[in-house]
Amino acid sequence: MKEINLKGLNETIYYDECKNGLKVYMWVKKNMNTFYGTLSVKYGSIYNEFKIGSKTYKLPKGVAHFLEHVKFNEDKDTTAHDFYFKTGCDTNAFTTFNYTNYQVLGSDDATKNIIHLLDFVQNDYFSKSIVSNEKGIIVEEANMGIDDPYTVMLFKHLDNIFNVSDYKYIITGNAPDIKNINLEDVKLAFDTFYHPQNSFLVVTGNFNPYELMEAIHQNQDGKEFPKYLYPERVIKKENKKVNKKYEEIAINVTNKKIKIGIKIPKKSLDFNDLETRIYANLLLKANFGNTSEFKDKLLEKELINGLNYVCDIFDGYVVIMFTIDSNYAKEIISLFDEKLNDLSIDEKTFNRIKNANIASLILEYEDVEIVNSSIQEEVLNYGNVIDNLKEVYENLSFGKLNKFINELNLNERSILVLNPKE
Repeated sequence: MKEINLKGLNETIYYDECKNGLKVYMWVKKNMNTFYGTLSVKYGSIYNEFKIGSKTYKLPKGVAHFLEHVKFNEDKDTTAHDFYFKTGCDTNAFTTFNYTNYQVLGSDDATKNIIHLLDFVQNDYFSKSIVSNEKGIIVEEANMGIDDPYTVMLFKHLDNIFNVSDYKYIITGNAPDIKNINLEDVKLAFDTFYHPQNSFLVVTGNFNPYELMEAIHQNQDGKEFPKYLYPERVIKKENKKVNKKYEEIAINVTNKKIKIGIKIPKKSLDFNDLETRIYANLLLKANFGNTSEFKDKLLEKELINGLNYVCDIFDGYVVIMFTIDSNYAKEIISLFDEKLNDLSIDEKTFNRIKNANIASLILEYEDVEIVNSSIQEEVLNYGNVIDNLKEVYENLSFGKLNKFINELNLNERSILVLNPKE
């Protein structure tokens, strides 16, 4: 077992890999009362079309989320919830664009509960009756999303930003998609993607890493898996222009909301993905964060009730999305136009935010769920744990930030105005 020492943080990540390719990351904190285990399968809602060798496969939208639901069935009469109810653990799961995550949180017998997490997720039990019975539940969940203003806002905005990318589509699929899913679709998705080589386990909290890793090796060595076929997602060529520049819709909200999305080709930035995320979020925090002059003025003038932003990378594009709670759409759009055309940050503010980020990084290692989530994100986004993240933050430079600002092209914008239904 390898020890990954996180430079400057006095923390250690234990790492090992099973013979079948399953990667395991563990962070131990003996003064905590709980453990938290997550098994991530690198299969999410955007994998609707994929290739194995020269053959292309297509699945209905929503299969990844559907599979997450039915995966809790261990046999005809037993679910994973039955097991964890007896051991006093909480278990849950979620599906994103890029991966599916299964979780267990408990306070006793980490080894037993983590091994069962592996067992139920890797179990290949499916049946027509389970698939049929689950459809109604998932259709109801999808229909609830239609009535949820935040779900509607997000996916309507993504639909306006992207032209053909699978990031346009709601993760659950819509009702017709779900009704089209059959047992063969579920089995194809499971057999293709739910392989140890396409998964990784993260365990954080109070447990013995050597005892747990020995049990994991025994568990995985005792199972047979087919050869991993290295499926390749078919990525549609996305236009650099947004799909729709402006739209207004009426939905079930109390106050008017404005969403502003900015689409930036990643290749236009001379920065790697980690640097892009860090510098973009630093810049956004300085100009639109809780202590920014711009947000303070909008609040002071009572032009907004809230302002949030998020920045992420979607295949070849960096996308920044603002959500503004305001009844003054015209004024807000105009003010954002001015601000986005004149982003700036002084060196004092840069150093303050950089130091705050370093402090937050250190404080993360007091929470089993935050540390677990951070490890997941690093493995998913960069392929492994970043052992020098504190150094990366410390080495951020004001000059490189200004270079980043100069390379940003913020002209490709999509605006969505959400009006309350009458």
